[in-house]
Amino acid sequence: MSLTTLVGCEQASNGGPLNDTVIDTAPDQEVPAAKEPVVAVEPTPVAVFPDFADVVERAHPAVVNIYTRTTVVTRPSRAPSLFHPDLVPRERVQQSLGSGFLIAADGLVLTNEHVIRNANEIAVRLLDERWFHAEVVGKDPKTDIALLRLREADDLPFLELGDSDGLRVGSWVIAIGNPLGLTSTVTVGIASAVGRRALPVGGELHYQDFIQTDASINPGNSGGPLLDIRGKVIGINTAVIAGGQGLGFSIPINMVRDILPSLQAEGRVRRSWLGIYVGDVPQRLREAIGLGAPGGALVTRVVVGGPADRAGMRAGDVVLRIDQKDVADASRLTWIAANLGIGRTVPVEIRRGDEAVNVELTLAALPE
Repeated sequence: MSLTTLVGCEQASNGGPLNDTVIDTAPDQEVPAAKEPVVAVEPTPVAVFPDFADVVERAHPAVVNIYTRTTVVTRPSRAPSLFHPDLVPRERVQQSLGSGFLIAADGLVLTNEHVIRNANEIAVRLLDERWFHAEVVGKDPKTDIALLRLREADDLPFLELGDSDGLRVGSWVIAIGNPLGLTSTVTVGIASAVGRRALPVGGELHYQDFIQTDASINPGNSGGPLLDIRGKVIGINTAVIAGGQGLGFSIPINMVRDILPSLQAEGRVRRSWLGIYVGDVPQRLREAIGLGAPGGALVTRVVVGGPADRAGMRAGDVVLRIDQKDVADASRLTWIAANLGIGRTVPVEIRRGDEAVNVELTLAALPE
């Protein structure tokens, strides 16, 4: 409630207004200046933050802790001898901890491939303290994604997959996981950037299109979900850069969607291949051939006898669209081509100099 003070209009004891008061003054005495009324000030609007508690309460039961045991064999630097008979291979058990989340009531769990890599035994604990043994349904080191199934699981809580393509920079995000062994930890931040590539995160990770966030992601968070404010999964938390404060990275869930059917059906991802090497289009070339809009991927080399070679593509071509999909840059073309399907014939739109060229290309299997 705002209060306004009025001077000279007080209320009499009988409820009516008081008469104006005459002030007697000496000749040299100044009459007091009338006071200005105090103007009511509107309250400054206070920013209202989303209430994350309801979202977290719904999502928490579907986020799991993953425990693995791996047998590691340590081999001696030299062979055993008469004087050193103890120089034999030794085994030790290595235990590790990560996160994951349920995507189906029958116990399907998504996590990072590096969380379960080479594991001899995988155990999963739910928020309600139930334990399950898990088996690997499929894994893909090149995207760092793994799919597990909990044994004898039924009617479990699970998370809905969202649409990471619709994520806007600056949007609120929620990370849930098991950092440093601290179970069921929730952190909140924003999507700091999208489409991060060529990051020094190590491992076999070949395809990168990370969501960057300032929500805290630490060792043990790997494999946990990144949620939007509706509680839908938009990413899998996977990486931090050593020494980087407030720099966490998540695999977009739409990238996971692309390979999930292959992981379920075959246990691995068999990728298709164009038979070309590509790079981003330099600005000078873009201007020279009259490409006004950004996008496209420059063919730097064509593999002899490969699909692109058979279709008549050449080094110097700029790929603009493939299978009716826009090519934003070289990384995007590589990802699209890898998931189009072996044996499919697709249209490719090319700029060759100042000429538009269309070819039909039949995809082959990516060489191992």
